Amino acid sequence: MRRVLTPLSTVAAIAVFIAMRLWRLDGMALDGDEIFSLELARHDWHGLFQSAVQDAIHPPLLYILLKPWIALGGDSLLWLRLFPVTASVLCLIPLFYLCRNLKISPAARNLAIVIVAVHPYALYYAQHVRMYELLMFLGLLSAWRFQVYLDQSSRRNLAILAVINVFLVYTQYYAWCIVGLEFVYLLWCRRQVLPFLASALPAALLFAPWAYAAGQVLHQRGLAQNLGWIQKPTFGELNWFWVDLTGFSEFQSIGMRGTIAILLIFLIAYRRAKEPDVHWLMLLWIAPAPLAFIASQYLPQSIWGHRHLLFAIWPFAILLADSVVRMPRWFSIPVIALTGVWAVHAAQFHATDNRKLAYDTLTWNMVDSSPRNATGRIPVYAIDPYLHYPIGFYLDALKTHRLGPFGPMINDTTSYVEEKAQRFDSIKTDTIDQVKGSYFWVGYTDQSWHDPKTPVQILEARGCHTAGPEISERDSFHRVILVPMECP
Repeated sequence: MRRVLTPLSTVAAIAVFIAMRLWRLDGMALDGDEIFSLELARHDWHGLFQSAVQDAIHPPLLYILLKPWIALGGDSLLWLRLFPVTASVLCLIPLFYLCRNLKISPAARNLAIVIVAVHPYALYYAQHVRMYELLMFLGLLSAWRFQVYLDQSSRRNLAILAVINVFLVYTQYYAWCIVGLEFVYLLWCRRQVLPFLASALPAALLFAPWAYAAGQVLHQRGLAQNLGWIQKPTFGELNWFWVDLTGFSEFQSIGMRGTIAILLIFLIAYRRAKEPDVHWLMLLWIAPAPLAFIASQYLPQSIWGHRHLLFAIWPFAILLADSVVRMPRWFSIPVIALTGVWAVHAAQFHATDNRKLAYDTLTWNMVDSSPRNATGRIPVYAIDPYLHYPIGFYLDALKTHRLGPFGPMINDTTSYVEEKAQRFDSIKTDTIDQVKGSYFWVGYTDQSWHDPKTPVQILEARGCHTAGPEISERDSFHRVILVPMECP
């Protein structure tokens, strides 16, 4: 019976994993970071590398892979989102091999797959067109091959690990944390580290040209332009990372209490905690967050960010699932049942996830509601550091008839909206004093606007008046308001 149930449960776990990533895949608009990925990948190869160097805060592997992906299937919202989904699904390959190497039972492996399948933290970035899911895949691939090297320290295994790590470090700077922890673990185990250092040398040498070029840019302008919004983390933020990691960040009523319960179950009940075979994965999910926290306290610019630590999810889920399955039956069965309840609630959360604002709908409705007989340019003044960029992107998409990044509500039969969009220009505005013209739109967010009077009230005090109803969209974090105005 077990021979039949095990393959069936594996197929079911994989099916749930893939289905959750395909569900609502085009249900949310691209955000500013995803738009940046798309626009950079649209460049020719020279422009791609030049723009990536000017950005400097992310190595270019994502853009290098995303460019042929777009050439193959276009730039529709569905196809773009399939890129991180593919990277997420590819994680299952090293997962299976790693579990086999560590003698993780099929039941524990399948439980880990189900946990990550519905995990809000993992699922969000599995549908996010950035490099974090690629970092997760290559990080897990490196972790597996490092485990293979620990089991058999051959030159061949070390060479394979070295090649993977070259691609890994070109994915995101946090990848060096994984490589560094591999080195630390060898020191801890008192293994020979010189061969590993020799294998890491090609990665360092091949990364050096990028590091030099990006370093020149960052030396001239500093990190504040890109990372200035990241504050030095408090202990509360470090604690919240563990809430994120354990899957309770979106469940406010449970939050920290659920996290403490999960970690206590893991630390107290894990029967293999003293086995050297599992120490490498334990280090990989426990160490990165405290290291990033400490580094952010002392570096001139904080580098703290939960999304950069996404690669810790799989090591955590694997060992947690192994811990649960190895518990006595009287304890493991209730824990698995509670995990099932959590999984259902996590899936329900994804069904109504509203963590990305519908910039495509917002822009479309703004253009559609403008008078068809209006003449001249129509400025859209965005009094917010980040609002003008997505609105400008979707306006340009309408102007150039590149409707792929729009959601499914847009179709080719609405050409009049594209004609009207030709008159619109998105303008970044620092203050309300820079807003001018006889007919324009003004946009702001309720989180970034702190004046007691709204921009509309300030403009009305100058003699302007609204020229139509406001257009607004809301996500889980803020509300964006666009209002048409006429001034004498």
